[in-house]
Amino acid sequence: MDAIPAKVIKKRIRKPRGRGLRARTGCLTCRTRHRKCDETKPRCGQCTMSDRECIFAAPDSRSETTTSSASSAARIHNILSPTQSSTSQSRSHSNTHIPDHDGENNHDHDHSNGRSTSHGLPHAHAPVAPTLDYNATAGPSLETHNIIDPELAALYPDTRPRPPPQGQPQPSVPDIYPASSLGYAVQSPETDASAEHATTRWLDLLATDAAQAGDGFRLTPLHDVQSLHDVPRTGFEPSPPAHLLSSRHPERYAWQEESDLALSRREARLFRVFTERIASWLDLFDPHKPFSNYATRLATRNLGLMKAILALSARYSALSTTTPSDPTNTTTPSKTTGNEPSTTPIDPAESIQFYYETLHYVSTALQYTTYKHSEELLATAIVISTYEMLDASTHNSNWQRHLKGVFWIQRSQDVNGSSGGLRQAVWWAWLRQDIWAAFRERRRCFSFWGPVVDYQDLGHEDLALRAVYLLSQAVNFCAESRIDANSGNGNREGDADIEAARWRSERGTELMEMLERWRTFASSAFKILPTESRDGVHGWTPIWIHPPAFAVAMQVYSFAKILVCLHSPATSGFAEFRKIQKTLNDAIATICGIAMELTDPSCQIISAQCLFGAGLCVQDEAKQETIVSFIQACGARTGWPMATMLEDLRMEWRKAA
Repeated sequence: MDAIPAKVIKKRIRKPRGRGLRARTGCLTCRTRHRKCDETKPRCGQCTMSDRECIFAAPDSRSETTTSSASSAARIHNILSPTQSSTSQSRSHSNTHIPDHDGENNHDHDHSNGRSTSHGLPHAHAPVAPTLDYNATAGPSLETHNIIDPELAALYPDTRPRPPPQGQPQPSVPDIYPASSLGYAVQSPETDASAEHATTRWLDLLATDAAQAGDGFRLTPLHDVQSLHDVPRTGFEPSPPAHLLSSRHPERYAWQEESDLALSRREARLFRVFTERIASWLDLFDPHKPFSNYATRLATRNLGLMKAILALSARYSALSTTTPSDPTNTTTPSKTTGNEPSTTPIDPAESIQFYYETLHYVSTALQYTTYKHSEELLATAIVISTYEMLDASTHNSNWQRHLKGVFWIQRSQDVNGSSGGLRQAVWWAWLRQDIWAAFRERRRCFSFWGPVVDYQDLGHEDLALRAVYLLSQAVNFCAESRIDANSGNGNREGDADIEAARWRSERGTELMEMLERWRTFASSAFKILPTESRDGVHGWTPIWIHPPAFAVAMQVYSFAKILVCLHSPATSGFAEFRKIQKTLNDAIATICGIAMELTDPSCQIISAQCLFGAGLCVQDEAKQETIVSFIQACGARTGWPMATMLEDLRMEWRKAA
């Protein structure tokens, strides 16, 4: 008689945290953090214990997590719009500033009468700059990366490559600017982080951020807004109508203006601030200056990019008005910010209003495929990131996490350091921001793209960019060294510790050789030029290199050498100690010597960051105070807040003491 087979009990598979958990109930904060919410109002238990702001969605708003950009756009409109009207007709109108689907060439009275594109400023007694919480991890994740780089695969073992999607169209690179001579290649394959996936995640996070702003900052009521077009849109369509895809009515007309935007006098002044000052920070190392020469022209036909520019300029102007001028610099912020006098009071709420108008526009425009792959979206993302970087002058800023969101958008468009034109400029501007954030957060840089063209085939500007790339590798080396050091605290065998130390030593030597090889090829163009005799300070001789971008590239090179030396394994022997000490002293002298002569405003932010790295190696109090004065001079020349950087540097000195 056959035995009765035992009943197989299937183990219940828990639903992954990242897919649908807390999709419909609970506060927005717990749902974003994937925590169980007890739904206690006005503040749930989880938010009470973690001391976080507890936000519940309005009863009539679609606040559940969505899977398409159309539903995400509807949700952010419900959050950003004022209290819903009792009539369904008022709810159906969208305050988007985007032309209607019929593609009619209708303009409102703002264009014909030359009125301002801004709305009335909200009333708020304590404006707090909005932040975009991307919950960035310490490195690449499975959802956002497809890693085949051996080093990254070893660092993130749970991340596996996937085959590229079939038939996915590639975004075309504009030919506004000549192709770069860098000739880089992408080291990672196509991923499933398509434009739809990346922008949907980005838009969901924007909606959560908008909800956290509360009632202090709301968009202008729908019936009070003068749209750029007479016919309002009704509802949200996940894809554009077929007639918009025809050659006669291309889809981009649905999110791009047919004539230049009309700016008020105040807005024109802010726009000029960006063009003449702020864009130079983003255009650093790029001789074509795509932000000041090209992105500004895109903004005149794209409201979202224009609002982002106005938000950044307003925020910068509000901060720079309290910054003392550098007496040695003839180009102070007060003399280059426009026609209005520098004593004009700046309302801090103005930048936040522009910021939310940007989110309002982007939330609707992301429905269109052409916008997801557009230069306008990339430029808007990096401008918003720079806005958040300004707010990183406070320790509670979410700018570092926002960089992950910009990374998603770039990956969805397959943008890297060799894309050419504005796309390439956006990538390098983002990398410079991510390098500093990764250094301060003690993590790896998000990017794992790498160059393949050798130095002899690069132009002078490309050599300067390569110095930035080498600095990113030095920051990655620091993060890996810290991981090895933390893993060796009694948690690994002695042989493993020895192997890790050997790897760090070999990698440090390899990076130093790469840096010295770069210096060999850069010696002719990055040559020290004669200047008027000036007394040195603490043995630091003034160094003048022209153009200024080449000078700051030498500072970046020296900063990278400092990081590699500080995080390489200690070697025995007095001779090796003297060698390392000489390398550090030479790097400090180069950074400080260049800082004494470097006055170009576009270079001051990176120069201050390199001075921070040099200050980490200085123990003499007199030298420390001199470095502090150099950093303060950088802030005075550019109007960029340096208080947090100086506070962090002094904290490092106190730790060493």
